[in-house]
Amino acid sequence: MALNKNHSEGGGVIVNNSENVLMTYDHVEITFSDMEPMPEAFKGTKKGSVFLTPYRVIFVSKGKDAMQSFVMPFYLLKDCEIKQPVFGANYIKGTVKAEAGG
Repeated sequence: MALNKNHSEGGGVIVNNSENVLMTYDHVEITFSDMEPMPEAFKGTKKGSVFLTPYRVIFVSKGKDAMQSFVMPFYLLKDCEIKQPVFGANYIKGTVKAEAGG
């Protein structure tokens, strides 16, 4: 996972030469929990867009926030579940592990 490494000043995403964006979703919210201690950049609910590539999920936030982008490689995602509540929006819940030395 990486923080603030894959966004452009214009609100877009930066991907490697060897990958492409498969899907984009706007109006996405991301929330972090179960972190001790909780860094300031991860507090609260962030709103923005998600970009799906063959190797990772990239979240780019809207506005000026401590978290401008957050990258989640697929091999670091664990225990993912798709939730479809009757009264509420669908969402994905899971765990993102930090890379060794990261």
